[in-house]
Amino acid sequence: MRQSGILPALATSLALLGVSAGGATAQGSEVTLRSIDGSISLSGALLDFDGESYRIATTIGEISVDALQVECVGAGCPPPEALRSIYTIAGSNTIGVGLMPAFIDGYALDLDSFLVQEVSSPTEMMLTVQDQSENPLAEITVLAAGSDSGFDALLSGQAALAMSSRRVTENEVRAAANAGLGNLISPEQELIIGLDGILVLTARSNPVRALTLPQLAGIFSGRLRNWADVGGPDAPISVYALTDDTGTRGVFENVVLSPIGARITPAAQEFATNVEVSDAVAADPFGIGFAGFAFERNAQAISIREACGLQSAPTVFNIKTEEYPLARRLYLYRGNGPLPPQAQALLRYISSDEAQDLIVEAGFVDQALSTKPLEELGRRIANTVLSTQEEVSFSDVREMFGALVNAERASTTFRFETGSSNLDARAVRDVARMAELIASGAFSTKEVIFVGFTDAVGQAGLNRSLSVRRAAQVVQAIEAAAPPGALDGQAISVLGLGEISPVGCNDTFEGRSLNRRVEVWLRDRV
Repeated sequence: MRQSGILPALATSLALLGVSAGGATAQGSEVTLRSIDGSISLSGALLDFDGESYRIATTIGEISVDALQVECVGAGCPPPEALRSIYTIAGSNTIGVGLMPAFIDGYALDLDSFLVQEVSSPTEMMLTVQDQSENPLAEITVLAAGSDSGFDALLSGQAALAMSSRRVTENEVRAAANAGLGNLISPEQELIIGLDGILVLTARSNPVRALTLPQLAGIFSGRLRNWADVGGPDAPISVYALTDDTGTRGVFENVVLSPIGARITPAAQEFATNVEVSDAVAADPFGIGFAGFAFERNAQAISIREACGLQSAPTVFNIKTEEYPLARRLYLYRGNGPLPPQAQALLRYISSDEAQDLIVEAGFVDQALSTKPLEELGRRIANTVLSTQEEVSFSDVREMFGALVNAERASTTFRFETGSSNLDARAVRDVARMAELIASGAFSTKEVIFVGFTDAVGQAGLNRSLSVRRAAQVVQAIEAAAPPGALDGQAISVLGLGEISPVGCNDTFEGRSLNRRVEVWLRDRV
Protein backbone atom coordinates (compact mmCIF):
# COMPACT_ATOMS: atom_id res chain seq x y z
CA MET A 1 0.00 0.00 0.00
CA ARG A 2 1.40 3.38 -1.04
CA GLN A 3 2.22 5.77 1.78
CA SER A 4 0.65 9.20 1.40
CA GLY A 5 2.93 12.19 1.08
CA ILE A 6 1.21 13.73 4.12
CA LEU A 7 1.51 10.70 6.39
CA PRO A 8 5.19 11.22 7.29
CA ALA A 9 4.27 14.63 8.72
CA LEU A 10 1.53 12.96 10.79
CA ALA A 11 4.00 10.36 12.02
CA THR A 12 6.52 13.03 12.99
CA SER A 13 3.92 15.04 14.89
CA LEU A 14 2.72 12.04 16.88
CA ALA A 15 6.26 10.88 17.59
CA LEU A 16 7.11 14.30 19.02
CA LEU A 17 4.08 13.94 21.27
CA GLY A 18 5.14 10.47 22.32
CA VAL A 19 1.86 9.03 21.09
CA SER A 20 1.06 5.64 19.59
CA ALA A 21 -2.21 5.04 21.47
CA GLY A 22 -3.93 6.60 24.42
CA GLY A 23 -7.05 6.50 26.58
CA ALA A 24 -9.95 8.91 26.77
CA THR A 25 -9.78 11.61 29.40
CA ALA A 26 -13.01 13.38 28.46
CA GLN A 27 -16.57 12.36 27.77
CA GLY A 28 -17.30 11.05 24.24
CA SER A 29 -17.25 7.88 22.23
CA GLU A 30 -13.95 6.01 22.11
CA VAL A 31 -12.43 5.92 18.61
CA THR A 32 -9.14 4.89 17.06
CA LEU A 33 -7.63 6.88 14.21
CA ARG A 34 -5.33 4.80 12.04
CA SER A 35 -3.15 6.15 9.27
CA ILE A 36 -4.16 4.82 5.89
CA ASP A 37 -1.09 2.56 5.67
CA GLY A 38 -1.76 1.21 9.18
CA SER A 39 1.63 2.26 10.60
CA ILE A 40 0.29 4.85 13.08
CA SER A 41 -2.70 4.77 15.41
CA LEU A 42 -4.11 7.17 17.95
CA SER A 43 -7.02 6.49 20.33
CA GLY A 44 -9.17 8.81 22.39
CA ALA A 45 -12.62 10.27 22.92
CA LEU A 46 -14.08 11.88 19.80
CA LEU A 47 -14.93 15.46 20.74
CA ASP A 48 -15.77 16.89 17.33
CA PHE A 49 -15.86 16.16 13.61
CA ASP A 50 -16.35 19.13 11.25
CA GLY A 51 -16.12 17.28 7.94
CA GLU A 52 -12.38 18.00 7.61
CA SER A 53 -10.74 16.93 10.86
CA TYR A 54 -11.29 14.84 13.97
CA ARG A 55 -10.71 16.40 17.39
CA ILE A 56 -10.08 13.80 20.07
CA ALA A 57 -9.15 13.86 23.76
CA THR A 58 -6.11 11.78 24.75
CA THR A 59 -4.08 11.33 27.89
CA ILE A 60 -1.82 14.17 26.75
CA GLY A 61 -4.60 16.56 25.74
CA GLU A 62 -6.73 17.40 22.72
CA ILE A 63 -5.37 16.61 19.24
CA SER A 64 -6.81 17.48 15.82
CA VAL A 65 -6.13 15.11 12.91
CA ASP A 66 -6.90 15.57 9.20
CA ALA A 67 -9.86 13.26 8.52
CA LEU A 68 -8.68 12.53 4.99
CA GLN A 69 -5.39 11.05 6.22
CA VAL A 70 -6.74 8.50 8.67
CA GLU A 71 -9.36 5.80 9.04
CA CYS A 72 -11.73 6.16 11.98
CA VAL A 73 -12.57 2.91 13.82
CA GLY A 74 -15.18 2.70 16.57
CA ALA A 75 -18.90 3.01 17.19
CA GLY A 76 -18.62 6.78 17.58
CA CYS A 77 -17.09 7.36 14.14
CA PRO A 78 -19.17 9.33 11.64
CA PRO A 79 -20.69 7.27 8.81
CA PRO A 80 -18.64 7.03 5.59
CA GLU A 81 -21.00 9.37 3.74
CA ALA A 82 -20.09 12.16 6.19
CA LEU A 83 -16.64 12.24 4.60
CA ARG A 84 -18.02 12.35 1.08
CA SER A 85 -17.88 15.56 -0.94
CA ILE A 86 -20.01 15.99 -4.06
CA TYR A 87 -19.06 18.98 -6.20
CA THR A 88 -18.47 20.25 -9.74
CA ILE A 89 -15.42 21.75 -11.41
CA ALA A 90 -16.32 23.62 -14.62
CA GLY A 91 -14.58 25.62 -17.31
CA SER A 92 -11.59 25.36 -19.64
CA ASN A 93 -11.45 22.41 -22.02
CA THR A 94 -7.65 22.69 -22.00
CA ILE A 95 -7.54 22.11 -18.24
CA GLY A 96 -10.63 19.94 -17.88
CA VAL A 97 -9.60 17.37 -20.47
CA GLY A 98 -5.81 17.65 -20.44
CA LEU A 99 -4.93 18.32 -16.81
CA MET A 100 -7.69 18.08 -14.18
CA PRO A 101 -8.16 14.27 -14.47
CA ALA A 102 -4.41 13.86 -13.85
CA PHE A 103 -4.62 16.11 -10.77
CA ILE A 104 -7.55 14.16 -9.34
CA ASP A 105 -5.86 10.82 -10.05
CA GLY A 106 -2.70 12.01 -8.28
CA TYR A 107 -4.80 13.26 -5.37
CA ALA A 108 -6.48 9.86 -5.08
CA LEU A 109 -3.09 8.14 -4.98
CA ASP A 110 -1.93 10.58 -2.31
CA LEU A 111 -4.87 9.43 -0.17
CA ASP A 112 -4.00 5.79 -0.91
CA SER A 113 -7.35 5.59 -2.66
CA PHE A 114 -8.29 4.90 -6.25
CA LEU A 115 -10.15 6.66 -9.02
CA VAL A 116 -13.20 5.54 -10.99
CA GLN A 117 -13.77 7.55 -14.14
CA GLU A 118 -16.95 7.71 -16.21
CA VAL A 119 -16.89 9.77 -19.42
CA SER A 120 -20.29 10.98 -20.61
CA SER A 121 -19.03 13.11 -23.52
CA PRO A 122 -15.80 14.79 -24.71
CA THR A 123 -16.56 17.68 -22.35
CA GLU A 124 -18.15 15.94 -19.34
CA MET A 125 -16.92 13.26 -16.96
CA MET A 126 -17.57 11.95 -13.44
CA LEU A 127 -14.51 11.18 -11.33
CA THR A 128 -15.09 9.25 -8.09
CA VAL A 129 -12.36 8.92 -5.47
CA GLN A 130 -12.93 5.73 -3.44
CA ASP A 131 -11.17 4.46 -0.34
CA GLN A 132 -9.88 0.91 0.02
CA SER A 133 -13.34 -0.23 1.17
CA GLU A 134 -14.85 1.29 -1.98
CA ASN A 135 -16.55 4.04 -0.01
CA PRO A 136 -16.74 7.18 -2.18
CA LEU A 137 -14.76 10.05 -0.69
CA ALA A 138 -15.39 12.50 -3.51
CA GLU A 139 -17.76 12.54 -6.46
CA ILE A 140 -16.45 15.19 -8.84
CA THR A 141 -18.19 16.24 -12.02
CA VAL A 142 -15.80 17.89 -14.48
CA LEU A 143 -17.49 20.02 -17.13
CA ALA A 144 -14.97 21.19 -19.74
CA ALA A 145 -17.05 23.38 -22.04
CA GLY A 146 -14.77 26.44 -22.03
CA SER A 147 -13.49 29.10 -19.66
CA ASP A 148 -16.60 31.28 -20.09
CA SER A 149 -18.81 28.43 -18.91
CA GLY A 150 -16.63 27.99 -15.81
CA PHE A 151 -17.23 31.54 -14.60
CA ASP A 152 -20.96 31.22 -15.38
CA ALA A 153 -21.13 28.04 -13.30
CA LEU A 154 -19.17 29.59 -10.43
CA LEU A 155 -21.40 32.68 -10.33
CA SER A 156 -24.59 30.61 -10.46
CA GLY A 157 -23.42 28.29 -7.67
CA GLN A 158 -23.34 25.24 -9.92
CA ALA A 159 -19.57 24.79 -9.58
CA ALA A 160 -17.22 24.94 -6.59
CA LEU A 161 -14.21 25.70 -8.78
CA ALA A 162 -13.83 27.39 -12.17
CA MET A 163 -11.05 26.35 -14.56
CA SER A 164 -9.77 29.03 -16.90
CA SER A 165 -7.06 29.18 -19.54
CA ARG A 166 -7.19 32.97 -19.37
CA ARG A 167 -7.28 35.42 -16.50
CA VAL A 168 -10.68 36.50 -15.21
CA THR A 169 -11.99 39.66 -16.88
CA GLU A 170 -12.87 42.90 -15.09
CA ASN A 171 -16.55 42.28 -15.85
CA GLU A 172 -16.37 38.81 -14.33
CA VAL A 173 -14.61 40.17 -11.24
CA ARG A 174 -17.42 42.72 -10.79
CA ALA A 175 -20.12 40.12 -11.37
CA ALA A 176 -18.58 37.81 -8.75
CA ALA A 177 -18.33 40.64 -6.22
CA ASN A 178 -21.97 41.58 -6.87
CA ALA A 179 -22.95 37.93 -6.35
CA GLY A 180 -21.25 37.92 -2.93
CA LEU A 181 -18.36 35.71 -4.06
CA GLY A 182 -15.59 38.09 -2.97
CA ASN A 183 -12.62 39.28 -5.03
CA LEU A 184 -11.68 36.67 -7.63
CA ILE A 185 -8.22 38.17 -8.18
CA SER A 186 -7.24 37.98 -4.51
CA PRO A 187 -4.44 35.48 -3.74
CA GLU A 188 -6.93 33.40 -1.71
CA GLN A 189 -9.30 32.95 -4.66
CA GLU A 190 -7.02 32.92 -7.73
CA LEU A 191 -4.61 30.01 -8.12
CA ILE A 192 -2.12 29.71 -10.99
CA ILE A 193 -1.89 25.95 -11.45
CA GLY A 194 0.51 25.75 -14.38
CA LEU A 195 1.66 27.33 -17.63
CA ASP A 196 0.73 26.74 -21.22
CA GLY A 197 1.52 28.09 -24.64
CA ILE A 198 -0.89 28.36 -27.51
CA LEU A 199 0.68 26.59 -30.46
CA VAL A 200 0.16 27.74 -34.03
CA LEU A 201 -0.10 24.47 -35.92
CA THR A 202 0.42 23.47 -39.54
CA ALA A 203 0.85 20.10 -41.22
CA ARG A 204 4.39 18.75 -40.98
CA SER A 205 4.73 18.88 -44.77
CA ASN A 206 4.14 22.64 -44.79
CA PRO A 207 7.48 24.46 -45.46
CA VAL A 208 6.46 27.61 -43.52
CA ARG A 209 8.32 27.53 -40.19
CA ALA A 210 7.60 31.00 -38.75
CA LEU A 211 4.94 33.68 -39.12
CA THR A 212 4.58 37.19 -37.76
CA LEU A 213 1.65 38.21 -35.59
CA PRO A 214 0.30 40.47 -38.40
CA GLN A 215 0.52 37.53 -40.81
CA LEU A 216 -1.37 35.35 -38.33
CA ALA A 217 -3.96 38.08 -37.93
CA GLY A 218 -4.39 38.23 -41.70
CA ILE A 219 -4.74 34.48 -42.00
CA PHE A 220 -7.14 33.89 -39.13
CA SER A 221 -9.29 36.91 -40.01
CA GLY A 222 -9.61 35.68 -43.59
CA ARG A 223 -7.77 38.64 -45.13
CA LEU A 224 -4.87 36.43 -46.27
CA ARG A 225 -6.17 33.35 -48.05
CA ASN A 226 -3.20 31.86 -49.90
CA TRP A 227 0.01 30.42 -48.47
CA ALA A 228 1.96 32.25 -51.19
CA ASP A 229 1.05 35.51 -49.40
CA VAL A 230 3.29 34.44 -46.46
CA GLY A 231 6.12 32.75 -48.33
CA GLY A 232 4.53 29.32 -48.70
CA PRO A 233 3.21 27.28 -51.63
CA ASP A 234 0.54 28.60 -54.00
CA ALA A 235 -2.41 26.96 -52.27
CA PRO A 236 -5.53 28.15 -50.42
CA ILE A 237 -5.28 28.34 -46.62
CA SER A 238 -7.73 26.25 -44.58
CA VAL A 239 -8.35 27.75 -41.12
CA TYR A 240 -9.24 25.62 -38.11
CA ALA A 241 -10.25 27.08 -34.76
CA LEU A 242 -11.70 26.30 -31.36
CA THR A 243 -15.25 27.44 -30.60
CA ASP A 244 -15.65 30.97 -29.28
CA ASP A 245 -16.51 29.93 -25.70
CA THR A 246 -13.02 28.54 -25.03
CA GLY A 247 -10.33 30.42 -23.13
CA THR A 248 -7.73 29.34 -25.67
CA ARG A 249 -9.59 31.10 -28.45
CA GLY A 250 -10.16 34.14 -26.25
CA VAL A 251 -6.43 34.50 -25.55
CA PHE A 252 -5.54 33.90 -29.20
CA GLU A 253 -8.01 36.50 -30.46
CA ASN A 254 -6.91 39.01 -27.85
CA VAL A 255 -3.21 38.73 -28.71
CA VAL A 256 -3.37 38.13 -32.46
CA LEU A 257 -6.61 39.63 -33.79
CA SER A 258 -7.67 42.41 -31.42
CA PRO A 259 -4.83 44.74 -32.55
CA ILE A 260 -6.43 44.91 -36.01
CA GLY A 261 -10.01 44.90 -34.70
CA ALA A 262 -10.79 41.49 -36.20
CA ARG A 263 -12.11 38.11 -35.12
CA ILE A 264 -11.78 34.58 -36.44
CA THR A 265 -13.06 34.31 -40.01
CA PRO A 266 -16.54 32.79 -40.39
CA ALA A 267 -14.98 30.44 -42.96
CA ALA A 268 -12.99 28.68 -40.21
CA GLN A 269 -13.93 25.14 -39.33
CA GLU A 270 -14.59 25.13 -35.58
CA PHE A 271 -14.12 22.33 -33.04
CA ALA A 272 -14.91 22.06 -29.32
CA THR A 273 -11.60 20.46 -28.30
CA ASN A 274 -7.85 20.97 -28.82
CA VAL A 275 -7.45 17.36 -29.95
CA GLU A 276 -9.94 17.82 -32.80
CA VAL A 277 -8.23 20.98 -34.03
CA SER A 278 -4.75 19.45 -33.94
CA ASP A 279 -5.79 16.29 -35.74
CA ALA A 280 -7.68 18.23 -38.42
CA VAL A 281 -4.64 20.43 -39.12
CA ALA A 282 -2.27 17.44 -39.21
CA ALA A 283 -4.45 15.82 -41.88
CA ASP A 284 -4.61 18.93 -44.10
CA PRO A 285 -1.39 19.90 -45.96
CA PHE A 286 -2.67 23.47 -46.29
CA GLY A 287 -4.35 23.82 -42.91
CA ILE A 288 -3.52 26.07 -39.98
CA GLY A 289 -4.97 26.18 -36.47
CA PHE A 290 -4.14 26.78 -32.83
CA ALA A 291 -4.26 24.60 -29.71
CA GLY A 292 -2.77 24.29 -26.23
CA PHE A 293 0.86 23.26 -25.69
CA ALA A 294 -0.07 19.68 -24.81
CA PHE A 295 -1.83 19.11 -28.12
CA GLU A 296 0.80 19.31 -30.88
CA ARG A 297 0.23 15.60 -31.55
CA ASN A 298 0.93 14.89 -35.25
CA ALA A 299 0.88 18.52 -36.36
CA GLN A 300 3.83 20.96 -36.46
CA ALA A 301 4.22 23.93 -34.11
CA ILE A 302 5.78 26.97 -35.81
CA SER A 303 7.69 29.93 -34.34
CA ILE A 304 6.30 33.44 -33.90
CA ARG A 305 8.26 36.28 -35.52
CA GLU A 306 7.20 39.69 -34.26
CA ALA A 307 7.02 42.78 -36.51
CA CYS A 308 10.10 44.31 -34.87
CA GLY A 309 12.17 41.25 -35.79
CA LEU A 310 12.08 39.34 -32.48
CA GLN A 311 11.44 35.63 -32.95
CA SER A 312 10.46 33.02 -30.39
CA ALA A 313 9.81 29.30 -30.55
CA PRO A 314 7.22 27.60 -28.31
CA THR A 315 9.78 25.90 -26.04
CA VAL A 316 9.28 24.99 -22.40
CA PHE A 317 11.86 27.56 -21.28
CA ASN A 318 10.33 30.36 -23.35
CA ILE A 319 6.90 29.56 -21.93
CA LYS A 320 8.25 29.50 -18.37
CA THR A 321 9.79 32.92 -18.86
CA GLU A 322 6.59 34.02 -20.66
CA GLU A 323 8.67 35.35 -23.57
CA TYR A 324 6.87 33.27 -26.17
CA PRO A 325 4.15 35.69 -27.41
CA LEU A 326 1.36 33.16 -26.93
CA ALA A 327 2.43 31.91 -23.49
CA ARG A 328 -0.33 31.94 -20.89
CA ARG A 329 -1.17 30.97 -17.33
CA LEU A 330 -3.70 28.34 -16.31
CA TYR A 331 -6.01 29.27 -13.44
CA LEU A 332 -8.42 27.89 -10.88
CA TYR A 333 -10.90 30.27 -9.24
CA ARG A 334 -13.11 29.83 -6.19
CA GLY A 335 -15.62 31.93 -4.31
CA ASN A 336 -14.92 33.30 -0.85
CA GLY A 337 -17.22 30.84 0.95
CA PRO A 338 -16.32 27.42 2.39
CA LEU A 339 -15.49 24.66 -0.05
CA PRO A 340 -16.46 21.00 0.36
CA PRO A 341 -13.67 19.38 2.42
CA GLN A 342 -12.48 17.22 -0.45
CA ALA A 343 -12.39 20.21 -2.80
CA GLN A 344 -10.29 22.16 -0.29
CA ALA A 345 -7.93 19.19 0.05
CA LEU A 346 -7.68 18.87 -3.74
CA LEU A 347 -6.62 22.53 -3.98
CA ARG A 348 -3.87 21.90 -1.41
CA TYR A 349 -2.67 18.94 -3.46
CA ILE A 350 -2.66 20.92 -6.72
CA SER A 351 -0.45 23.51 -5.01
CA SER A 352 2.09 20.87 -3.93
CA ASP A 353 5.45 20.06 -5.53
CA GLU A 354 4.18 16.57 -6.35
CA ALA A 355 1.44 18.03 -8.54
CA GLN A 356 4.02 20.01 -10.54
CA ASP A 357 5.35 16.69 -11.83
CA LEU A 358 1.87 15.80 -13.07
CA ILE A 359 1.70 19.05 -15.05
CA VAL A 360 4.78 18.00 -17.02
CA GLU A 361 3.51 14.45 -17.49
CA ALA A 362 0.25 15.82 -18.89
CA GLY A 363 2.19 17.79 -21.51
CA PHE A 364 1.92 21.25 -19.95
CA VAL A 365 4.61 23.46 -18.39
CA ASP A 366 5.26 23.52 -14.66
CA GLN A 367 6.41 26.48 -12.58
CA ALA A 368 9.52 24.79 -11.21
CA LEU A 369 12.80 26.62 -11.76
CA SER A 370 14.95 25.51 -14.69
CA THR A 371 18.12 27.07 -16.11
CA LYS A 372 19.92 27.71 -19.39
CA PRO A 373 23.53 28.89 -19.76
CA LEU A 374 24.12 32.02 -21.79
CA GLU A 375 25.77 30.08 -24.61
CA GLU A 376 22.51 28.18 -25.22
CA LEU A 377 20.48 31.39 -25.53
CA GLY A 378 21.44 32.05 -29.14
CA ARG A 379 18.09 33.56 -30.10
CA ARG A 380 18.24 35.84 -27.04
CA ILE A 381 21.68 37.09 -28.10
CA ALA A 382 20.51 37.66 -31.68
CA ASN A 383 17.39 39.49 -30.53
CA THR A 384 19.44 41.72 -28.24
CA VAL A 385 21.79 42.78 -31.03
CA LEU A 386 19.10 43.19 -33.70
CA SER A 387 16.68 45.18 -31.55
CA THR A 388 19.08 47.54 -29.75
CA GLN A 389 17.40 50.90 -29.10
CA GLU A 390 18.91 54.13 -30.44
CA GLU A 391 19.85 55.30 -26.94
CA VAL A 392 21.62 52.01 -26.20
CA SER A 393 25.20 51.76 -27.41
CA PHE A 394 27.08 48.65 -28.45
CA SER A 395 29.24 49.09 -25.35
CA ASP A 396 26.08 48.73 -23.23
CA VAL A 397 25.34 45.42 -24.94
CA ARG A 398 28.95 44.32 -24.39
CA GLU A 399 28.61 45.24 -20.74
CA MET A 400 25.51 43.07 -20.40
CA PHE A 401 27.05 39.96 -21.89
CA GLY A 402 30.32 40.57 -20.08
CA ALA A 403 28.45 40.58 -16.79
CA LEU A 404 26.52 37.40 -17.59
CA VAL A 405 28.95 35.42 -19.74
CA ASN A 406 29.70 32.78 -17.09
CA ALA A 407 26.18 32.72 -15.69
CA GLU A 408 23.05 30.76 -16.50
CA ARG A 409 19.58 32.19 -16.64
CA ALA A 410 16.86 30.79 -14.39
CA SER A 411 13.35 30.52 -15.78
CA THR A 412 11.87 32.44 -12.85
CA THR A 413 11.10 35.96 -14.10
CA PHE A 414 9.38 38.59 -11.98
CA ARG A 415 6.87 40.91 -13.65
CA PHE A 416 4.60 43.65 -12.40
CA GLU A 417 0.94 44.56 -12.47
CA THR A 418 -0.02 46.74 -15.43
CA GLY A 419 0.71 50.41 -14.66
CA SER A 420 2.03 49.56 -11.20
CA SER A 421 5.22 48.80 -9.33
CA ASN A 422 3.43 45.94 -7.53
CA LEU A 423 4.49 42.40 -8.38
CA ASP A 424 1.84 40.47 -10.29
CA ALA A 425 0.08 37.31 -9.04
CA ARG A 426 2.65 34.85 -10.40
CA ALA A 427 5.57 36.95 -9.16
CA VAL A 428 4.14 37.03 -5.63
CA ARG A 429 4.12 33.23 -5.56
CA ASP A 430 7.57 33.08 -7.17
CA VAL A 431 8.90 35.32 -4.38
CA ALA A 432 7.82 32.67 -1.87
CA ARG A 433 9.33 29.87 -3.97
CA MET A 434 12.63 31.72 -4.39
CA ALA A 435 12.78 32.49 -0.66
CA GLU A 436 12.24 28.80 0.10
CA LEU A 437 14.90 27.70 -2.39
CA ILE A 438 17.52 30.12 -1.05
CA ALA A 439 16.69 29.26 2.57
CA SER A 440 17.06 25.54 1.78
CA GLY A 441 20.60 26.07 0.49
CA ALA A 442 19.72 25.25 -3.13
CA PHE A 443 22.05 28.05 -4.31
CA SER A 444 24.69 27.87 -1.60
CA THR A 445 27.47 27.43 -4.18
CA LYS A 446 26.05 30.11 -6.47
CA GLU A 447 25.80 33.86 -6.66
CA VAL A 448 22.18 34.82 -7.35
CA ILE A 449 21.99 37.88 -9.61
CA PHE A 450 18.71 39.79 -9.92
CA VAL A 451 18.79 41.66 -13.22
CA GLY A 452 16.26 44.42 -13.88
CA PHE A 453 15.04 45.49 -17.32
CA THR A 454 12.57 48.13 -18.54
CA ASP A 455 10.73 49.06 -21.71
CA ALA A 456 12.11 51.78 -23.99
CA VAL A 457 9.68 54.52 -22.95
CA GLY A 458 11.59 57.50 -21.51
CA GLN A 459 15.26 58.29 -21.27
CA ALA A 460 17.72 55.41 -21.27
CA GLY A 461 19.56 56.71 -18.18
CA LEU A 462 16.38 56.99 -16.14
CA ASN A 463 15.29 53.53 -17.27
CA ARG A 464 18.63 52.15 -16.12
CA SER A 465 18.08 53.60 -12.64
CA LEU A 466 14.49 52.27 -12.56
CA SER A 467 15.67 48.77 -13.47
CA VAL A 468 18.07 48.78 -10.52
CA ARG A 469 15.27 49.81 -8.16
CA ARG A 470 12.95 47.10 -9.48
CA ALA A 471 15.61 44.42 -9.02
CA ALA A 472 16.26 45.63 -5.47
CA GLN A 473 12.50 45.59 -4.81
CA VAL A 474 12.36 41.89 -5.68
CA VAL A 475 15.29 41.11 -3.40
CA GLN A 476 13.59 42.97 -0.54
CA ALA A 477 10.39 40.98 -1.11
CA ILE A 478 12.33 37.71 -0.99
CA GLU A 479 14.11 38.75 2.21
CA ALA A 480 10.74 39.56 3.78
CA ALA A 481 9.32 36.17 2.76
CA ALA A 482 12.26 34.12 4.09
CA PRO A 483 12.78 33.13 7.73
CA PRO A 484 14.92 35.61 9.70
CA GLY A 485 18.59 35.19 8.82
CA ALA A 486 17.90 32.54 6.16
CA LEU A 487 19.53 34.62 3.42
CA ASP A 488 22.56 35.72 5.43
CA GLY A 489 25.00 33.27 3.87
CA GLN A 490 23.72 33.59 0.32
CA ALA A 491 25.66 35.64 -2.24
CA ILE A 492 23.11 38.00 -3.82
CA SER A 493 23.73 40.90 -6.18
CA VAL A 494 21.57 43.37 -8.09
CA LEU A 495 22.13 44.59 -11.64
CA GLY A 496 20.06 47.03 -13.68
CA LEU A 497 20.32 47.01 -17.48
CA GLY A 498 17.40 49.24 -18.40
CA GLU A 499 16.02 48.88 -21.92
CA ILE A 500 18.77 46.57 -23.18
CA SER A 501 17.67 43.17 -24.51
CA PRO A 502 13.91 43.49 -25.05
CA VAL A 503 11.92 40.27 -25.22
CA GLY A 504 8.89 41.98 -26.78
CA CYS A 505 8.34 44.79 -29.24
CA ASN A 506 8.40 48.17 -27.51
CA ASP A 507 5.82 49.57 -29.91
CA THR A 508 3.06 47.35 -28.47
CA PHE A 509 1.43 47.37 -25.04
CA GLU A 510 2.02 43.63 -24.59
CA GLY A 511 5.67 43.93 -25.60
CA ARG A 512 6.33 46.76 -23.17
CA SER A 513 4.70 44.73 -20.38
CA LEU A 514 7.02 41.80 -21.13
CA ASN A 515 10.07 44.05 -21.13
CA ARG A 516 9.37 45.40 -17.62
CA ARG A 517 10.85 42.48 -15.71
CA VAL A 518 13.47 41.19 -13.27
CA GLU A 519 15.37 38.11 -14.39
CA VAL A 520 17.29 35.70 -12.16
CA TRP A 521 20.79 34.58 -13.16
CA LEU A 522 23.06 32.11 -11.34
CA ARG A 523 26.85 32.04 -11.36
CA ASP A 524 29.33 29.78 -9.55
CA ARG A 525 30.90 31.45 -6.55
CA VAL A 526 34.65 31.87 -6.78
